[in-house]
Amino acid sequence: MMIRSLVFVTLLLLLAGCSVGPDYVRPEQEAEVPEEWAGQSRETTPAVTMADALPDTANGAGGHWKWWESFGDTTLNGLVEDALIYNNNLAIAAGRVLEARALLGGAKSAQWPTIEIGGSSSRSKTSQTSTQSFGPVYFNQHSLSATLQYEVDLWGRLSRGTEAARASLMASEQDRRAVAQALIADVVRTWLVIREFQLQVALTERTIDNFSENLTTVRDRYRRGLVSALDVHLASQNLAAAQSADPLFRQELASARRRLEILAGRYPAGDLTASDLDGPGGTLSLEIMPEPLAAVPAGLPSDLLDRRPDLMAAEMRLHSSVAKVGVAKAALYPRIILTATGGTKSSDLSDLFSSGSDFWSLAGNLFMPLINRGATQAQIKAAEARVLQSTASYRQSILVAFSEVENALDQDHFQSLQEGYLTDSAEQARRSVNLAQDRYRRGLDGLLVTLESQRRLFNAESQLLTTQRARRSARVNLIQALGGPWDLDPETTELSMTSADTNEGAQP
Repeated sequence: MMIRSLVFVTLLLLLAGCSVGPDYVRPEQEAEVPEEWAGQSRETTPAVTMADALPDTANGAGGHWKWWESFGDTTLNGLVEDALIYNNNLAIAAGRVLEARALLGGAKSAQWPTIEIGGSSSRSKTSQTSTQSFGPVYFNQHSLSATLQYEVDLWGRLSRGTEAARASLMASEQDRRAVAQALIADVVRTWLVIREFQLQVALTERTIDNFSENLTTVRDRYRRGLVSALDVHLASQNLAAAQSADPLFRQELASARRRLEILAGRYPAGDLTASDLDGPGGTLSLEIMPEPLAAVPAGLPSDLLDRRPDLMAAEMRLHSSVAKVGVAKAALYPRIILTATGGTKSSDLSDLFSSGSDFWSLAGNLFMPLINRGATQAQIKAAEARVLQSTASYRQSILVAFSEVENALDQDHFQSLQEGYLTDSAEQARRSVNLAQDRYRRGLDGLLVTLESQRRLFNAESQLLTTQRARRSARVNLIQALGGPWDLDPETTELSMTSADTNEGAQP
């Protein structure tokens, strides 16, 4: 009898190692992927991988490259750190990680035996009218027991469920990283917008001062009869036009500050960093716009699959949906649940632990679906359909990611060209203003030429500021499209199934 029991248990354990349903394999990308980025042919930077370009000791933390520190602005560094601590969207993503981790713990616990301890105490009396007794009979019953229950995972229903939960946890963790990366990029881009409009305000104030001086000079010449009233009106119009731009730039500046305050989890008062971002001495100059980040080597398109957390999250969701097919298929097969119960029972509480009061039982229960197999088959088809959806979503995410990198490379290239042209345009406009003012003072040209050259200079310098900010934002877009590197926790850049399973890895 003992040998038969051992053989039976051994067979159950062997069967428990079997899992129905498909094993996950990364799907092939149907679109043809080139050897290098199309936009890379325009770059002078060698086509090396990001890992080759960035030293492991960057910023004193192995592989932890805080790329935003390259701007050299301590205020920006503090804003990024505040956003990573107080931003609500990041807190939501972290909460989803905790939820997924708890669900994984529940799925894993289902694979282990459960033990329940129970006790009862009762007293009962028989009916005098339903028995042939001379009086009522009283009964006491006391018991204390423990029940062990274990489901033999014959077809991998429980292990596939754990696999699906583990993949979901990894997806949520990658989602958290994606939110953190997008948050950092948003903070830097908004900071650049604030810089631009601060410079636009400074440029406008300087232009208004120049136009005011022109108007004073023209009025003086008019009083001396050297010019007509037309020159006074033209100079006044130029000044009013410049003054009209000032409120718009200040409104955009306040709006950008509020966006930055929301990113940092603060009340949007519109005055965040109002003094800190004013530059040396509290005054702004055209040189305060920070230098652009160094060109980022783009690497190979295939590297993107293992770099961008949103793509890794999409793949983990696909993995989870594949594992759930196995859960659905296992429902077609029998379930075996082993139950063992033991304890003590006595009519007298004092005899509860005495010799002979013990009892035990062993039971094996078999559950096999028969009538509802059609519903189970429908659940399997639904799970397989979700795999098809997740596969298509994953492939689409890859194509979108490729497109974002190519667009960012194009944007970086063309913005650089435009900045060069506008720099030359602004320089030519400055020379034109100097010549026009000199010719006006000598009476060789009318005031209209001078006013038009001044207006052109103001527009050229304003467009140059916008393009300088756009070029720096393009570099930020390129870094974000390439997937970093800006991991909050360098040790957990690469999550593994094992680390997620043991609750190791980045804390949200």
